[in-house]
Amino acid sequence: MSIVAQSYKVVSDSPLDIISFEECLVNSWAGEEALLLFYVNAPSVIIGRNQNYWREVSPLCKVPVFRRVSGGGAVYHDEGNLNWALIVPRAIHSQDDELAAVASAIGTLGVYARPGARGGIFVSLGDGETQGKISGTARRFGTRNVLHHGTLLVSADIAALKASLGGIKVFEDSSIASVPGHPVNLSRFLSSLSIEELMLHLSRTLAGSAPATIELADFWNKEKTIARRVFKNPEDLEREFDFCVECEEFEAHRKQFGSKGWIIDRSPPFSVVVSNGRAKAVVRVQEGKIVQVVPLEAGDSVSARYADELNAHFEGMAFDFRMPEIMGKEYQRGIEAI
Repeated sequence: MSIVAQSYKVVSDSPLDIISFEECLVNSWAGEEALLLFYVNAPSVIIGRNQNYWREVSPLCKVPVFRRVSGGGAVYHDEGNLNWALIVPRAIHSQDDELAAVASAIGTLGVYARPGARGGIFVSLGDGETQGKISGTARRFGTRNVLHHGTLLVSADIAALKASLGGIKVFEDSSIASVPGHPVNLSRFLSSLSIEELMLHLSRTLAGSAPATIELADFWNKEKTIARRVFKNPEDLEREFDFCVECEEFEAHRKQFGSKGWIIDRSPPFSVVVSNGRAKAVVRVQEGKIVQVVPLEAGDSVSARYADELNAHFEGMAFDFRMPEIMGKEYQRGIEAI
């Protein structure tokens, strides 16, 4: 993939750092070719920019949840998942070509991989019909650059993945829902493949060299007033495709992307149906709060009283996974007496 200028392994303490760093690069990269990044996150769930937190995250999820700047569906990260990212000038960006390049690089390891629906990368399983998903991808379009990034399942905990994803049933929702797939690890086909080996192989194949390492904790000087420029080779100093990330901008993104307002309350407006057995009501949620409860069916007097009762107690409260059950049980005795 000749469009890649530089390749880096980015090391950080939190997915929040990576999300913020990627956004900085989308804004600051001035090269004519692409940057290629690799990183591995601790166990976490990362939902898309336009997704509904409550619809995507399992109520039983035990890992931190973050919202990225790109679209796409919810994904699970852990130490068995290699993440890759391309920061590509819009003038040369091609989703199809970039996915094909990544899939082709995987193929040279001896596993036939192909791009598929919604930006995924798939492999054929033993029955010849089932398609296993080894990579999900997403994009973020900036003014000059495109962030095109994705996962690569190598030896991820598939049981933890499934337990962490999939939220509550919603009634009305305008969010971008994840499309269920059949996740599969590359280790199923290449049992000895490690994250480091895959990263090195992809970097050499796509960028022509091993990745340099960026430790985000040491990326800025002690005063954090001057951003460091990072170059692959000394001769690159005379070229103009270096990047410069300001610590102040990074910290501003980190504050925004780490907030409840971004991770949870940004979820598009939605509603859920609650019931006490006889009466049914629609609970409408906006910016993470219950804004209205109405009867499911107009003209149903029992449901109307149930909705009024719920409105009186819950309007303006923060929504959480327990609310539908609480609304159904806590007021059942009182409603049945109506």
